[in-house]
Amino acid sequence: MARKLNKKHPIPFLILLVLHSCLLIFTFYKNKDRKRLTITLLSGMGLCFIFEYFVLSLFNAYRYKPKLFVNKDLDNFMGAILSQAIFVPFTVIFLTAFKIGWRGKAFFALFFAVIEKLFLRMGVHQNNWWKTRFTITLIPIFFYINDFWYQQLRIGTPIFQFGSLFLSILVNGLNLMYSMSILRKFRFGLGRWHRWKEHFMVAPIYSFTLSMTTALLIKKDSHAKGIISAFAFTKIMDMLVMRTGVAKQNFRHFLINNSIHLLMIFWAVLVKKWIYQDLNCKELDKGEECEKAGI
Repeated sequence: MARKLNKKHPIPFLILLVLHSCLLIFTFYKNKDRKRLTITLLSGMGLCFIFEYFVLSLFNAYRYKPKLFVNKDLDNFMGAILSQAIFVPFTVIFLTAFKIGWRGKAFFALFFAVIEKLFLRMGVHQNNWWKTRFTITLIPIFFYINDFWYQQLRIGTPIFQFGSLFLSILVNGLNLMYSMSILRKFRFGLGRWHRWKEHFMVAPIYSFTLSMTTALLIKKDSHAKGIISAFAFTKIMDMLVMRTGVAKQNFRHFLINNSIHLLMIFWAVLVKKWIYQDLNCKELDKGEECEKAGI
């Protein structure tokens, strides 16, 4: 059974989980610009998920071995989720929030490189064609991308506002889908039998499509018309993946399926309000205007 736990090697990942969670809590406790930081954090997570999709899912650069699940493919991708949804993004938002300079960024880049080397020695991580020098080179670049993204949200640059809307929806959708697929065992794939490796290759494409379309529709209209249009599109997508055999098993479950879609859509409405109304009002000091608009 895929959900059967194996306690052989989860401790290193759990230690990192606690450390980075404390880092995030400290960041939001000390900084008052929490809404913009949340949007930047979600955007960073989304970028990490996209990066991991290509590097891990498609090109098999490395393998995680947290030993949280007996199934090796599921275990691998759960390790990836911990890395790309927690370890890297939580560190990056800390650096951005406190305007940490190049010395601090270099320290954390070295920290991740040392952790990678340590995990390789412990056998809880395995590099295929990936090299640690790639990690220590690319991580600082991502640190600066995140700083730049945060500043563009402060300015109100349209492409970064929409990018944040899309990525925030994507992160929420992927997390919901991965969680429910593990609990309910519906999977995406090609052919008669759907392996977990296939699921993590195909499911993100489904989520990318839904998230982009939802972002476009909700940005245009976040009231009843936009919500109904977004929900109708999700049902068209569901019909397509069911009829083509891409999704099987409990994907037809009415309550679970529709709950996931509605949560994504109403989350999109909320995030749009944060990005296009709340943050602009705060940055431009339009207090009276915002109050009249009910923001």
